[in-house]
Amino acid sequence: MANNRNAGRKPKINAEQLDEIIKRHKDGETISSLALEAGVSKQALSKRIKNKNANKEATLDYYIDGQLCTRIFLDTSKHLVRIVNYASKLSMCAFGYLESPNWSDLQNFLDEYYEMAKGIKSSNQYIMKDSLGNIDILKENTIFDKYAILSKDKDHIPNFYFSKKNKVLTRTDTNGYQLKGITHNRRYFVKSQAIISGVALRDYLVEIIASNICNQLSIPCVQQRQCSFVYEGQSYDGVYSENFELDGYTFISFERLLNRQGLSTKDEDFIALDSISKLKWCANQLSIIGKLEYKETLKYMLDLAIIDCLVGNVDRHTKNFGLFFNAYSGKYETPLVFDNGMGLFENDYYRDSYNTFDEAMRNVYVAPYGEDPFDMIEMLNKEFDLLNIYTTIRDIKYQDILSTEHALEYERRMLEYVRTKIH
Repeated sequence: MANNRNAGRKPKINAEQLDEIIKRHKDGETISSLALEAGVSKQALSKRIKNKNANKEATLDYYIDGQLCTRIFLDTSKHLVRIVNYASKLSMCAFGYLESPNWSDLQNFLDEYYEMAKGIKSSNQYIMKDSLGNIDILKENTIFDKYAILSKDKDHIPNFYFSKKNKVLTRTDTNGYQLKGITHNRRYFVKSQAIISGVALRDYLVEIIASNICNQLSIPCVQQRQCSFVYEGQSYDGVYSENFELDGYTFISFERLLNRQGLSTKDEDFIALDSISKLKWCANQLSIIGKLEYKETLKYMLDLAIIDCLVGNVDRHTKNFGLFFNAYSGKYETPLVFDNGMGLFENDYYRDSYNTFDEAMRNVYVAPYGEDPFDMIEMLNKEFDLLNIYTTIRDIKYQDILSTEHALEYERRMLEYVRTKIH
């Protein structure tokens, strides 16, 4: 017979009290002492705890930098998932653009998140926990066994797995290739190291160094972190970053923007300009096309030139700088600085055949200006008073992750320059 009147003796321990008892029991208190305090028998309390543990419903909270971004409601007995997003940006939501993830989406998220959580350090730390602050609420369920150690082993480098069924882009030319992919929920953009003439470059380390220097100089950039790019069983070193397209941004290259206006940096008028004039011309075109303040686009072009000088990046071209188009506002914005990897001599797979640093430097120049980076930064300093704009430039430090002879010498000379020549 149904208990329509909700008759019968009410439990002495409500759900909230039971959660607290379970927490205290996990912390070491005995069932006997807890039962005595609650005024129930040991057998009755053990049964309540057992029934509670048998309940496969749980809530997981997804945090970024201390902000609750997504609450995940799980029913593992029925394999159901329900979410509530609190973050305004899709890139900060646990499942990205998915509003109704299924069980497979959950497993993919946890597989990816597990690797991510172990690879992130400092303030950009990701934490997943339940309402009691536990991260191992479902550890008895085999699906979630490995997620009980999410907060440990922060130096672990995450792996991202791709196969032929994934949309993996391959940058190719006559000498090599580089793999690029977006994770299943579109949250992260992953890029492998470049392979040129059979030589695996360490351009991914230059990306990380450049990203770190941007942070030191307060230059808005795409944050790059080390990972492994695993494709069809083959593992490559690489970097991953937030996918800005998830938040409605589309990158429009400078080359494409100029083509719409019938302009080109290959025109004789542009080629005839000196380097500072070229930089200002580019800034002016971005300002006109994007309907942006000139001082804003000029700062963007200066940011690009500075970071390229500091890491000796030779691969700045009209396809990797330009503007962001914001689909939500319908307006252009200055983009984040990205694609800085072909520097510190990782652009040149013949570098080991150079006998001296000066010989190696013959192939290092700042594009699209064609200037030696030391000459270029001197020009920039004379024109813009760099210390007034980048107040910490004399205090920058290079991460100790790239140890090739010429790279270390480049860093040493550049540090000496900025500390003695920039006033």
